[in-house]
Amino acid sequence: MTDHTEHPPAVPPPGRAKARRAAGPLALALTVLAVLAAVVVGTLLWWLGDRLPEGADRTREENQRLQVAGIARQLADASHDGELTDAEIGRIARADPWRVDRRDGAVRVVITTVPALAGEPASCTEFTLRTPLGPATGTTHDPAPGGGCPVRG
Repeated sequence: MTDHTEHPPAVPPPGRAKARRAAGPLALALTVLAVLAAVVVGTLLWWLGDRLPEGADRTREENQRLQVAGIARQLADASHDGELTDAEIGRIARADPWRVDRRDGAVRVVITTVPALAGEPASCTEFTLRTPLGPATGTTHDPAPGGGCPVRG
């Protein structure tokens, strides 16, 4: 006969196992709460940043900068065929008031880029395209001189 020795199973005592199992869900719950708190605080700061006067001014300035850059690119693209018609300018300016001056070797288009808000004047940008117009035509832009914004006629 062979000697047979039984070994007890390698199971940790019941008290320890329960403590470890309880720590897992607790740690997970605390991690989830920390992440949710960070998301809520981040969202609140972002929202307040846009609502405070400084944030609103930054947002308005960035929107105007993007609008002006887009108009400049569209005017340059429209002039690649060698002309820039009133119909093309009207399509680019959409509903915004605009005027054009075609003299002194340039096409100057003034567009109201920020309509007048309550208590604030309108903001206008002058886009200049040097003639002759063609594929190499670029557009420069500056605030309209003297704040002379076009008005709806």
